[in-house]
Amino acid sequence: MDTRDPPCNHPKRVNVGLPTPGQESTLASTSTQSDLVSLIAQEVVSGIDEAVGYWLGRIEQELAGRGFSAEQQLRGVELVIREYREYKEATGKLPFRCAQA
Repeated sequence: MDTRDPPCNHPKRVNVGLPTPGQESTLASTSTQSDLVSLIAQEVVSGIDEAVGYWLGRIEQELAGRGFSAEQQLRGVELVIREYREYKEATGKLPFRCAQA
C-alpha cells in the first residue's frame, strides 16, 4: 500500500521526479518568492498608475476650455504643482525635483 501524499496540483509548482534532500523546499520557496515579488510589483505599478492619473487629471482640468486665458490656466497648473509639492513634503516623500536633460 502506498502511503505517500499525492503530488501537489498547484499550478506554479513543478514536480520533477523524486526530489533530492532540500530540492522540494527550494522549488516551493522559489515559487512563493516569485509570486510574492510579482504581487508586490503589480501593486506598485497600480499605485503609480493611479497617482499619475490623479495628478495629470488635475492638470488637465486646469487646461480644459472653461474660457480661461492662457495665463489663468498656467496659474492653475502652478497651483496643482504647489499642492503636489506640499503633499510630498507632508507625507515625508523625497522633495520634488524637476527633470534635467
